[in-house]
Amino acid sequence: MTKAISIIIPTYKEKENIGLLVERIHNSLSKYDYEIVIVDDNSADGSEELVTDLAKKYPVKIIVRKNKRGLSSAVVDGIASTDSESVIVMDADLQHPPEVLPEIVKALGNHDFVMASRYIKGGSPGEWKLARKIVSKGATLLALPIAPKVKDPMSGFFGFKRSVVDAASLSPTGWKIGLEILVRSKFKSVTEIPYTFVPRARGESKLSRRIIWQYVQQLLDLYSFKYQVLNFMVVGGIGYVINIGLYSLLTLLPSLKTFEFNQVGKSYYLPPFVISSLVAMVSNYLLNKVSTFKGWKEQKGGFGRYIAMGLATLVLDTALLFVFVDKFNLAPQPAAAVAILIVFVVRFFIARSWVWKQKAPAKN
Repeated sequence: MTKAISIIIPTYKEKENIGLLVERIHNSLSKYDYEIVIVDDNSADGSEELVTDLAKKYPVKIIVRKNKRGLSSAVVDGIASTDSESVIVMDADLQHPPEVLPEIVKALGNHDFVMASRYIKGGSPGEWKLARKIVSKGATLLALPIAPKVKDPMSGFFGFKRSVVDAASLSPTGWKIGLEILVRSKFKSVTEIPYTFVPRARGESKLSRRIIWQYVQQLLDLYSFKYQVLNFMVVGGIGYVINIGLYSLLTLLPSLKTFEFNQVGKSYYLPPFVISSLVAMVSNYLLNKVSTFKGWKEQKGGFGRYIAMGLATLVLDTALLFVFVDKFNLAPQPAAAVAILIVFVVRFFIARSWVWKQKAPAKN
């Protein structure tokens, strides 16, 4: 039976906290139609048996993942396993107080996404050491440009309406799945509610250098997604270097220098431009596929479409190059650079609407 609210809790060796956590969640949400979904990374510490026993008294179940690891992917798997109208994600270590849950549920009545925040009035990071505060603040500042609507984008305590989140579009890397969901989904209304972060009383912290490195990788990926046109520009810049570099080499070849088009006179600079542009075109397609439009749906015949787009705009490139060189007497290399820049915006909008298409949120 579908529940109104699903509480997703990723775990790894948190048996000491699970029992008290489930009890406190129930005390907070007993008047709501809710379920607790614990997604465990094969802790083998008795967590599965404990949850099975707890399920006799509380609406809780456990999903044990045998061959997967990672907090973010655990949350995504948890979301995919439910059909509830609202989803709330929290940690298992009791650092996210379950008593805040009713406030999140209430806020979800008017908003698509609710972040429990340590950095708004009424919230607090708790009793952190100076080094931990510096790390947290630094990570928060790095995330603010891609998540400007919240003051605590690093919080792992949040809720959302599943109708506006497509789990399949998420890239579950690292631990900050809340930031991932916030950036990749289109929420009409986002809000924060305050909470005080509680020191861990049992178990061990999972924070490590590896986690920090994964966060850096996640940030790069999300910046690429958020500022897509800039990423397209970077890819275009790489293609530009390839194009101009190869073009410059080809224009030095004697065989091409003696090539003439009867229609336009001595235009030896045109054939090498076509060759270098085709090479850059293939390079740009591959780079855009794995970076700029990562997670987007490639239209049928995407490579052919991209090449067709490239050839069509290449005609414009070539025409501009001819005009700049033969009519305005510019040198071939700077003229080629100007021609490439002029058609950049046209290529971007054609690529994102005709070659790739953003995936629509899955309907539930």
